[in-house]
Amino acid sequence: MNIAQEIFRAYDIRGIVDNTLTTDATYLIGQAFGTKVIRGGQKEVVIGRDGRLSGPKLEAALISGLTDAGCDVVTIGAVPTPVLYFANFNLNISSSIMITGSHNPPDYNGLKMTLLGDAIYGDTILDLYHLIEANDFEKGKGQVQKKELIHTYINEVKNNVNLKKPMK
Repeated sequence: MNIAQEIFRAYDIRGIVDNTLTTDATYLIGQAFGTKVIRGGQKEVVIGRDGRLSGPKLEAALISGLTDAGCDVVTIGAVPTPVLYFANFNLNISSSIMITGSHNPPDYNGLKMTLLGDAIYGDTILDLYHLIEANDFEKGKGQVQKKELIHTYINEVKNNVNLKKPMK
């Protein structure tokens, strides 16, 4: 499988949907990321996505790649990025992927990742590309479960954030 190296950026993976960031590429990224999780001695990954129209198909491809590498996936659906980081803590899962185009135009989408408790960037992101290039993947059959955390997140914020003055 040919995958565009240009989508592997310094702090995330980002490309034009159905051009440089395809569902096939996203599947392979899932396999590579899942391989890193498994080789790091863990198995679970939590994923979320923003509201972009390409999110659901990229999420499905990502889940397939992760589970084919042997990871168990918890999907939390369409949520703001801070909810994904909350899920890391709340679910005690140290690896996560947010499918988000961030501030980019609508034809873009991308992946922000935490791996084994650390945000990944630079050479660690390029390691995913090299695993794909070498076709060096773990094989397994992970499970998928859906969790709804937005209400838990909102309650945590409500109960733990104290404002000095009431909001107007």
